[in-house]
Amino acid sequence: MTTHNKPLNCESCRQYPYICRISVGEEGSVNFVYQFVKKIFVPTRRNRQNYYTFYIAPRIIGPPHVLNYIEQFHLPCFFGDEDYFRLRKDDFDRFDISISPWQNEGFMRSFIDGTPWYTADHMTNENNFIDIEFHEAVYPIRVSIYEIDNPGSVIQILAQDSNNHWIQLWDESSQIVPQKLRLFSPPLSHPCDFKTKMLRLVFKDNSRKSYTELEAVMLIGTSDLILPRNPNESLSNLLKRINSMYSPHHDDVHNLTADSKSAHLDIVHLQRNFPEYCVIYKSEIRRINYKSNLKYEKASQEVIPGYVQPLGQRYSRRILKSHSNCVNNMKLSSDESKELSRCSLSALPNEILLKIFKYLDLVTLCRMNEVNNERFDILSRDSLLYTRLNMRCIKSEKYMCDIFCYFTPRCKYLQQLDLTESNFDVNDFVNFLDNCGRRLTHLRLRDCYMDLNPVLLKISETCKNLKELDLSFCRIDDEEFLYLEGLNNLEHINFSGTRITTECLCKILHNNQRLRELQLTGIIHDVVLIELANSCRDLEVIDSLHARSFTSQGINALANCKNLQKVNFNLDGYPVTDDSLFRLLSSYQNLQEIYLDLVVLTDHRLELLAQCRHLKKLYLDFVKLDILDNWSVILKQCPKLQEFYLSNCNISNQLVNQWKERYPHVSVYTYR
Repeated sequence: MTTHNKPLNCESCRQYPYICRISVGEEGSVNFVYQFVKKIFVPTRRNRQNYYTFYIAPRIIGPPHVLNYIEQFHLPCFFGDEDYFRLRKDDFDRFDISISPWQNEGFMRSFIDGTPWYTADHMTNENNFIDIEFHEAVYPIRVSIYEIDNPGSVIQILAQDSNNHWIQLWDESSQIVPQKLRLFSPPLSHPCDFKTKMLRLVFKDNSRKSYTELEAVMLIGTSDLILPRNPNESLSNLLKRINSMYSPHHDDVHNLTADSKSAHLDIVHLQRNFPEYCVIYKSEIRRINYKSNLKYEKASQEVIPGYVQPLGQRYSRRILKSHSNCVNNMKLSSDESKELSRCSLSALPNEILLKIFKYLDLVTLCRMNEVNNERFDILSRDSLLYTRLNMRCIKSEKYMCDIFCYFTPRCKYLQQLDLTESNFDVNDFVNFLDNCGRRLTHLRLRDCYMDLNPVLLKISETCKNLKELDLSFCRIDDEEFLYLEGLNNLEHINFSGTRITTECLCKILHNNQRLRELQLTGIIHDVVLIELANSCRDLEVIDSLHARSFTSQGINALANCKNLQKVNFNLDGYPVTDDSLFRLLSSYQNLQEIYLDLVVLTDHRLELLAQCRHLKKLYLDFVKLDILDNWSVILKQCPKLQEFYLSNCNISNQLVNQWKERYPHVSVYTYR
């Protein structure tokens, strides 16, 4: 009898990795593990294309960020007109309607997004790759690559075995790749008779197209080696055969998830009917300890979506012979066809159903309205399910008007609202705030270019509980900013790219003494630092301050903010002979993340930075060093350092390779 101790279809789940255990009578059990990238390793190289993988690498950690990746370029409409949400390709990767919590993107995200991408005129496969690490070592079944821009740039996938050798799983076949978003799952070579948690993606050389953007990479594998019952059939061919039952695009031999809506249903089917298709290979030959260099860490058995995929072709004679014996010796009991009874959702009380509904994504939740169940329809509209609402990059005022109308009766308890880069009628939004804004604690209006004067007035009157406010790159004058003096609970402010004056900023800071994070751009004067020191002593993050006008008076005052954890300073024009800012940084006991731009690092300044014992991430951009070899002092004296970024810094590959050997716990990224 085959049993499953976790559900197989988890389209709306959001936590990783996911482990599904399949029990197969006396044969034992096997885990199917679905996981996304945990960590990345990017090589250094001597050409400008290094930024190509430098950009890909941080983004592909974790699950895909794009909402409804499998719903290509449109959401199934819950407003009655499915054309509302059809998008241009260049908008899709930013478009979002969701009820998910916000992610803290940090300094590096804005740094990467603000950098121009270059193509390479001379590129070799020798160094045009990234290595990616997953949570748990598995026998690979499928590698799925979420491609957004310039698909087809990945030409090779390799896996690292226990001897540190790279074994090819897939090599590019001649194919025509449509220039659109896709979920790409090439057929891998079978059997991969070793466990791995390290993959290498190799990219095309001499690409003159725009940069490649990967959203995520999923590895699907098993805890034990599994083989088809038919010894003459490879696992890849078996999955292709199953796939043809679900996908109208099964003739696409290059991509096993060409039809993204039915992606991985073949593996789900295999799991449900495991004894019919496969056996668990139990030979002692494969019971090899996974060596410590792969850093095995047991993955938590959390929940994951249903994205998965197949592999390749030939068996070695040794495995084929053992597999034949295993098939001949298999005996199945008559009880295998029995299934566990299932509990009906309708039998659950409302309180339990609401708890379940909280884990649904927005599209799934709205589809509950279409279920022929009045109780589900009513519960799916419960305001407790709509405490967060994200409506990013929606360009039509008409659509936004309908969205506001749709969500107004549902958002009685709304706390988080994100309208980044969306166009809306100001009066429609003011009415929405009037109905739904009284419990609002987090509001993002980044890159909203309309006249926000009535909006800021309504915010000051209605949103008294506001803790986070993002008005970055909005067109707001001082008179409008003055409305915000009525707020006194702000903890996170982002006024980057605005024209706020020093006087107005200081008034807002004075009234918000719980402030923990401040993001600004432009020249900042001592008076702002002094106000921060006097009024905002719990400050934890300072982002994008230009330090050219800092004097010792302002820097000394900032020492009162003893809880700083992250700082981002542009030091263009800052005096080379003045080390007071670096002495300040060395004095912070909780400082974990530093970004410095356009600065000369003398030996003394390096020594001061190295005194930040709790430093985890260091980003240096256009930094000059007196003596190049002295970089190492940071790695020697900062034991908690995890990531070291050197952009446009004069550093050799040889030195970086030495660091990797001496400090394997630090990921080093470079760009020249």
